[in-house]
Amino acid sequence: MSEQFAKVAKVIDSYRVVINRGSRDNIKTGDRFLVFQIGEEILDPDTKESLGNVEIIKGKGKVIHLQEKMATIETYETEKIKIQLSRGLISSAWALGYDTEYDNVQKSFNDPQLGDVAKKLE
Repeated sequence: MSEQFAKVAKVIDSYRVVINRGSRDNIKTGDRFLVFQIGEEILDPDTKESLGNVEIIKGKGKVIHLQEKMATIETYETEKIKIQLSRGLISSAWALGYDTEYDNVQKSFNDPQLGDVAKKLE
């Protein structure tokens, strides 16, 4: 891939985006990307020197479908969520108790937008 980063060309849903790089850019199925928005320029409070632009992280994804000029990436990160399962009989107003379980679920991208940047991870 060239020095330029890929960009989000299409948001399919909160779990999948299409980037404007593909097999002709040496992208391969399974390649991983960091998706982010380029935010405001940050200045050093002491020297007033530019520190660059802050990167607002949208999430991480991997290539699940590859075409010559584009690739579809899907999130691969997970998060643990708490699930409460009732145990015993439940009547109209009360339950005998709850068991707590945890499950890993796929995290979505955080508000992906057209033009967000996708940087290939090593």
